[in-house]
Amino acid sequence: MPGQPAPAEWQGCPRVFVDCSAPDAQALADLHAAWLERTALVVEVQGRLPELEAAPARPVWSLSPGLDLLPDRLEFLLTANCADARSGDITLTALVPAFELGAQPCERADILLPDGSPAWIDGGPPDLAMAGGFAVLPTTHIEHGSLKPHVIVEPTAMLAPDQLEAVSHTGAAARIVAPAGSGKTRVLTERARHLLRERNVPSSSLLLVAFNKRAQLEMKERTSDLPDLKVSTLNALGLAIIRGSGSFAAPSSRRGTDVVDERTVRRILDDLLDLRRRANSDPLAVWIEALTAVRLGLRDPVEVERSFGGDVDGLPVLVERYRATLFEHGLVDFDEQIVAAIELLLAEPAVRKTARRACRTLLVDEFQDLTPAHMLLIRLLAGPASNVFGVGDDDQTIYGFTGASPDWLVDYGRWFPGATTHPLEVNYRCPAPVVQAASNLLSYNASRVDKQIRPAQQHGGPDQALSVHIAESPVQLTAELAADLAATAPHDVIVLTRVNASLAPVQIALRAAGVPVTKAVDLRFAERTGVRAALAWLRLATSDRLEPTDIAEAARRPGRGLSARVIEWMCEHRGTQDLRRLADRVRDRDAEKVLEFVDDVELVRIAAQRGDDTRTLLDLLRDEVGLGGSLDQLDGSRRSVDRSTHGDDLSALSSLADFHPQPATFETWLRAELEAPGDPDGVRLSTVHRVKGREWPHVIVAAAEEGRFPHRLCTDIEEERRVFHVAITRASLTCDVVADRAAPSRFLAEMEAAGSPAKARPVSSVPASVVPTPAPGDESLRDELREWRRTRASSDGVPAFVVFNDRTLDELVQIRPADAKALRRVHGFGPAKVSRYGEDLLSIVTSHAD
Repeated sequence: MPGQPAPAEWQGCPRVFVDCSAPDAQALADLHAAWLERTALVVEVQGRLPELEAAPARPVWSLSPGLDLLPDRLEFLLTANCADARSGDITLTALVPAFELGAQPCERADILLPDGSPAWIDGGPPDLAMAGGFAVLPTTHIEHGSLKPHVIVEPTAMLAPDQLEAVSHTGAAARIVAPAGSGKTRVLTERARHLLRERNVPSSSLLLVAFNKRAQLEMKERTSDLPDLKVSTLNALGLAIIRGSGSFAAPSSRRGTDVVDERTVRRILDDLLDLRRRANSDPLAVWIEALTAVRLGLRDPVEVERSFGGDVDGLPVLVERYRATLFEHGLVDFDEQIVAAIELLLAEPAVRKTARRACRTLLVDEFQDLTPAHMLLIRLLAGPASNVFGVGDDDQTIYGFTGASPDWLVDYGRWFPGATTHPLEVNYRCPAPVVQAASNLLSYNASRVDKQIRPAQQHGGPDQALSVHIAESPVQLTAELAADLAATAPHDVIVLTRVNASLAPVQIALRAAGVPVTKAVDLRFAERTGVRAALAWLRLATSDRLEPTDIAEAARRPGRGLSARVIEWMCEHRGTQDLRRLADRVRDRDAEKVLEFVDDVELVRIAAQRGDDTRTLLDLLRDEVGLGGSLDQLDGSRRSVDRSTHGDDLSALSSLADFHPQPATFETWLRAELEAPGDPDGVRLSTVHRVKGREWPHVIVAAAEEGRFPHRLCTDIEEERRVFHVAITRASLTCDVVADRAAPSRFLAEMEAAGSPAKARPVSSVPASVVPTPAPGDESLRDELREWRRTRASSDGVPAFVVFNDRTLDELVQIRPADAKALRRVHGFGPAKVSRYGEDLLSIVTSHAD
């Protein structure tokens, strides 16, 4: 209590005053630092000790991954490792449950263990095994029904020095920076084994989180000797929280949790949306993508709607209706398993308390791949103790389109205060030239943790472990390299590309050479928008009669602004002269467009009649008819390059044309090739994104050209560099990189020599005293921005989060943009918001400048 004398043992210790009804931010920071560093403090408490409470209700997409529940933090700091002397007697909350488990009172320490040895009860970080000659019993052990004291010993597993340091970590949060081939899965599983078998950590308090089902199965296999170890995917974890199954408390606010597949999701969306059906199109796909951006990306639906360029108009209403439909019917889809779990943890303190009890120690794999919603879920489960052992590699963050970010690892100490870093520094997979090339390449990235990576000393391999080939015929060379490497074991070879369409020419070239090969591209390629249009034009160029379906397809791509009715009239004619006569019978503006179409048809027919080969005709379609520009316009609305673009498809089709130069029979040949079965034991064909975390003896990185590496539509050159890095580091023996001489990737030169090393963050331990403390002026700026938002929202007649959400508010305070360009870098600010709000916001920020 304020003014109350401290017990003799704490006389002379620093005192901190805490008003539980309105805790001071600096006091919280001091308490947290004291907990982390085990600094003795006297805390003067005014008011009732806080309890976990429901967080204020907010749309889940307005939440930040860095959400800090201040009442939770205060409750933890005042109870986790504090003795309560307010009544005059010194009491420990954990004493009663310890006695119930069989401990006895002790005058020399806190308790006597069942074997008669004295022990201290401890609620601090797990970094203490002995104190004053007595054992230490963590409160977590008591909570889980164990009186086994904490033990700190060196792991018995045979590990390399850097791996051993990571596995033997003491303390709460730890960042394990694990570059490609450094043995991260071994570190994770040995860490779990070490904690359970050698440190007496109760298995019911520990959870190993795998990123996907394949990783979960691998970890279960590697820990088959630990039957009590819980290994879960993120989605299985979320589902268990929603259902209240296993170690989790049953929620009071949900009923039913039947998991639905994509087919059901599509049926629900079909009922909620009035979409026009078109052949060979998937109008629901973009809505599913947008729903994921809102939920897993924690992005405002209004912002997502705008970023999709008119493809998902009405998204904010749809999000509400879709989620309400799921809830009313007791359903959850894949993404809802995460966000519904977050909402329950925030809304129901009992659910949050029980979940944290089951997750006192979290071991998290592929940390860099977490989406913002995943990150928030992990932080809510870890609570203020932040006992999170995060393993990952910021240089392998290649799923930016999902919201994954290298910042999770780069700024680990921000998310988990007091974290220690353990870098893994040896690449056991790749030969030395690949390791060096990867290091050189990544040195050009600024947003990363600086690393010292070296190849394993014993790693042998061919003299030409890394070879770069600049070729006139890159597809043919790729096939020749793969054929040579596959002579003895085809399944030891993989060909990697940036996008799937680029694999089609390689697949057909290998089949033509008689090399067993898997199937990466099938008949669906021929139905892609750009390919379908190009094939229709080829049929118009080479057929005696103009078929209605070909006219309809070609008239729409490239787009000419022709109405459906005019196109229907055009399809009634079988020759170009008939189409010219049609132009005399329609309105002038339609007539001009019809005649332009006829001119283009005659252009390609004349080219075919003079003997132009397939590639020449496709070039004509792309450049003269305008198909390329039309597809580029379609691609321009893409939010991410997570799959082949229409331009990629047309480029692949042109490469395929080299295999069959006769345009009249090209489509028949192509469809036969695409129908041919693959060999599952053959040379593997894949995009880079599909094989992260895996390895092959021989890797060929194909189509390493500008426009592919980096992709022509990319908005993040650093992520493209990381994608290329992931590609070359799949190799355990040899890596061949093949590029077209016309435009080799800039990354090829970057592999040869390191860039300026100025910007990367060094790998170092985050001091225990680093606790988020508001900078001077932060709170006043935040208050003024929040008041401006409230006033502006009221003036515009919209909810406050439509102006900007709290995550954006946090970034405005942290970044303090000085101009419109800097404001654009703040989450949630596109050109429209900068134009609408920029002048006011910049004026407010500037007024708070130091």
